[in-house]
Amino acid sequence: METLCVDDTAALATFGQIYTEQGLLQRPSGLKEGDVSDGINDKTTILRFLQAREMNYADALEQFQKATKFHADKRALSLYDLISVDDFEDTRKLYPHWTGRRDKRGFPILMIDAAHLNHAAMIEWRKTRTITPSSPDGPAPSADMAQRALVFHDGLTRFILPLCTAMTDRPNPSVPVIKSIYLVDASCISLKQAWDLKDFAQDVSWILATCYPETIDRIFVCNVPSYLTTIWNVFKKFVDPVTAEKIIFLRPNDVSPTIEKYIDPENIPSQLGGHFTFTNGMLPDLDAGIRKALYWTAPSDSSNTCSLPPGPIKWVEYEGSRRAAMATGTVGGLQRVERVAVLGS
Repeated sequence: METLCVDDTAALATFGQIYTEQGLLQRPSGLKEGDVSDGINDKTTILRFLQAREMNYADALEQFQKATKFHADKRALSLYDLISVDDFEDTRKLYPHWTGRRDKRGFPILMIDAAHLNHAAMIEWRKTRTITPSSPDGPAPSADMAQRALVFHDGLTRFILPLCTAMTDRPNPSVPVIKSIYLVDASCISLKQAWDLKDFAQDVSWILATCYPETIDRIFVCNVPSYLTTIWNVFKKFVDPVTAEKIIFLRPNDVSPTIEKYIDPENIPSQLGGHFTFTNGMLPDLDAGIRKALYWTAPSDSSNTCSLPPGPIKWVEYEGSRRAAMATGTVGGLQRVERVAVLGS
């Protein structure tokens, strides 16, 4: 059973009453039968918003309402089941994405190679800003930039963090995992590229700060070039100040000694001095602990029955409190409903 410290429990009790009075703890519209509300309006989500606002109830409530309205306006919960898997995978390449590995505390490790955020990628990203989204009441609706970003990051709060929380092979298995650690390989970033990324950084920073507060523990920007100060002077005005405080810049010689304090070498990408093979945009390569904790139910013709498929995945409860990982989204215009694995069986 997940446990919280005394202060957090007391704050949640008070804030939970406020949420109840506001009707914010009701089952969200857009969820299907069996879908769990983890990462949407459960107690750990509430705690994140409280922590982001330093336990100020009024400010936390205001931010949660803003995030909830943005999700509702963008129909993100419905779109999670209907977004094209291809669109989801294209989006994965643009943001730090889960490697399938965890740090020494059990936090998920997300990474991105900044070299792939090049001019061509930004041209394609800007096209998604001008898409007119269609109503998600049928297969594979069109989705704009904000919708794609919401669905992708909902994958962190709705699937990845609950999965890491369920793992008992970590130092404090009774404490929920609500944060992740970010790795950025900045070895190839240039001044021109940094300037080209300014509107991308601004949009992404707003979405993360507004809708996903306190999901980041640290951001290690690794292999930074000597002209980093100039790049950061361009970037910092577009980055949320709270997020900026979590960024740690590392020159090449400092990368391994620093991140090995937090991550075992077998889970550190080889670009950063470890033994893990990472390719930008790759699907999660699950560590042994997670593989062991899941009972895999992939189709018998699958070439690898111990891996996650592309596209969004959500948790579904069945037979009381048992949980199954369900692959959703659409493939070829047809909605996908595929049980991937069962937790703890």
